[in-house]
Parts: sequence; C-alpha cells; structure tokens
Amino acid sequence: MAKKIWQENFASVALALFSSVLLLALFSMYLGQKNLRQENLYRAEALASHLAASLNNNDSQALEAIILKESSSPGLSSISVYDKNARPLVAWNALSQFETGNALPESELIAHTQSKLQITQLSVSTPVLYQAEIVGKIQISTSLRSLYLQTLLILLSGLLAGTTISLACSRHLTLVQLYRLAPLADLAETSHQVATLNDYSLRTTQHDGHELNHLNQHFNQIMEGIQHWESDRQSEQRERQEAERRLDILSNHDGLTKLPNRKYFHHLLTQCVADARENGELAALMFIDLDNFKSFNEQFGYDAGDLILATIANRLSGVLRNTDTLCRVDGDEFAAILPQIESKEMALALAERLSYAINRPMTLRGKRIAVSGSIGIACCPLDASEQRVLLRNTDLALKQAKAVLKHKYVCYSGHTPVLTSVA
Repeated sequence: MAKKIWQENFASVALALFSSVLLLALFSMYLGQKNLRQENLYRAEALASHLAASLNNNDSQALEAIILKESSSPGLSSISVYDKNARPLVAWNALSQFETGNALPESELIAHTQSKLQITQLSVSTPVLYQAEIVGKIQISTSLRSLYLQTLLILLSGLLAGTTISLACSRHLTLVQLYRLAPLADLAETSHQVATLNDYSLRTTQHDGHELNHLNQHFNQIMEGIQHWESDRQSEQRERQEAERRLDILSNHDGLTKLPNRKYFHHLLTQCVADARENGELAALMFIDLDNFKSFNEQFGYDAGDLILATIANRLSGVLRNTDTLCRVDGDEFAAILPQIESKEMALALAERLSYAINRPMTLRGKRIAVSGSIGIACCPLDASEQRVLLRNTDLALKQAKAVLKHKYVCYSGHTPVLTSVA
C-alpha cells in the first residue's frame, strides 16, 4: 500500500509542478518575444533615422557602413533597405553579409511600423522619413534562437527541480498519509483475518492519541461482543447436540439394558445385510429368548425381572466381539448381529458361549436361581440374502430350539434345523 500511495503522490505532485514549469516557460517565452519586439521596434526606428539622409541620396556605401556598424548587435539575422520606389538597395544577413541588385526581392512601402512573428525569426519593418517625407523603408529580422534556448533552459531547469521537489514532497506526503491511515490499515488487515479465519478473538492495534483511534476501539468492542455471542452460540449448539444425542439414545436404546432397541435393531440389520451382500461376506443373526422368564416376574416381582434382564445383557455383551451388536427387541428377547464371521461353525461356537453365559447360576435376594435361554441362528447370505427372509429363518430356528428342548441353540439349515443342546 505504501508503494502505491507514493506513486500516486509522486504522479500528482509531478503533474502539478511540471504543469507550472510549462506555464512558466510559456509565459517567459511570451515576455521574451514581447521584449524582443519592443527592442527591435526601437532598433528599427533608430536605424531609420540614421539612414534617412544616406537613403535620400541613394548612397549605398554610406548605407553599408551604417548597417555594418548596426550588425554587431546580438541576435540580428538580416537588415534590408528599400528606396522610395520600394526597390532594394542594400541587404545584409549574418551568413553572406551584403547583397545588392536584382538578387533581392522587391517590397512595398509602408506608412507605419509593422512587426511579424515567424517560427524562426521576428521581423520589424518601419518607414524611413526624411524631412517628413517617406524616402524608403528598412526591415530588420532577429533570430528567435536565443529565446528558444532560454525557454528550453527554463524547462530543463524546471524539470530537474520539479523532479527533485516531487520526490521529496511525495515521500513526505506518503509518510504523513501512512501515519494518518495507520489505524485504517490495521483495521483492514484485522478484518481480513477475521473473515478468512473466522477467529473472533482477534483485535486490531490501538493507536493512542491518533484522531482515528476511536474506529479501532469501536471495532474491538464489536469483536468482543461477537466473540461472546459466538461463544454462547457454540455452547448452545453443543448443548443442543448433546441433547439430540441423548434423545437419539433414548429413542434408539432400551432404558433398562442400555442396548439398542427394536427400532434401531432393524436399522443396524439393514446395514449389515447390505454390507454382507456388497462385500461378499458372511454375517449371522441370533435371536436369544429367556426360558420361563414370566415365572421369575411372578415369583420375585418385576424389579427382580429387570435385574435379571440387566445381568443377562451384561453377560451376553461380555461374550460378543467388539464388531457384534446386541439388541433388546422384546421383553425377554435379545438379538445379536454378527457381521464378518468366517463360517457358520464360528456362529455356533459363539452361540455355545452365549448359552453358557446365560446358564451360569445367579443369586437373587439370597436365593440361587437358574436362568436358561434358547438361541436361533441364521446366516446371510447362506440362509437368506434378504432381510425379511433372514428374520423369518432366524425366528424359525428359535422356535425350533424352544419346541424341541429348551436351553438349546439351533442353526437354520433349510427344512432341517441343526439342533444342539447345552449340557
């Protein structure tokens, strides 16, 4: 930004100074040509009075002597003398000296002094009077070279001085402007960082004593308010997310066992079946039903039944792998989703361990009780590739296990389930 400000200042100051120099040079040129005109008018009238007698007598030698004496004046380029018939008598120029005769062009007599400004010279013509009678005229031409050189010298000097002054002034102006704009520059930089990083803890630099420092103070106050607002908003968002998470847990999990409920079970099973079919993997589904659970509620009460369910849920969860999911799908019925199993035998081995965990003795209110359960197993995609069929086959295997002999686990196998008992 400093470089751009310096360039703009230099261009502005230089333009103003160079325009002033140009106007000064033109004005000086105007005054110079005006003074030169007056000087040549005076010179022409004085020369005319000196030449009057000699011109009246047509004395060329006397005319040449007077002209030669006058030619020593600086700046003269030519002097021409005409008789009363406007024929040239004597002409002098700075290059070829005198010219006479027919080599000179004729002219016309004039009654009053005249001047003519050309590009390279200034010409002045005046009548020559002798005893109040016009006996001829003279014409003096002066080169404008010295005037042009003077104007050029003024321009060059002005350009040199203007450049130096422009550099100094632009540097001074830049330093002053940078100081004046320092709060705004810091404010712009901080605003850019806030917009880029979304960091509302950023603060702009304070410039104590600066006339624009109140802008930075107000900006910092606004940023502080935004920071508090953003902090409160994030806190509310975290609380809302936590509340949503708790609601999700409550809506998808059983309040007693903390296991996924029937609703979430169907969602998890849908994903498991889809992954098994897509990746060509083997998965298994188990339904676990506690035997004669109603009798425990009747004998010990529902609180005791809840304690039994929670204990069984913990035992089953301890047996399953980290990749498996245990769900409570009904009052005394659980379901286990087993993704990525190596074989059906692996599912049977895991079912045996689950049955053993269920059958372990349990002490309830000082009494030792025996709890047993039945397990139905079906594999995907061996036994079913669709979720609906997998659920049906697993349920058939469970019913077979409970019908033949309780505390058994049965693996669905077509029309003849594989029946296994637990000693």
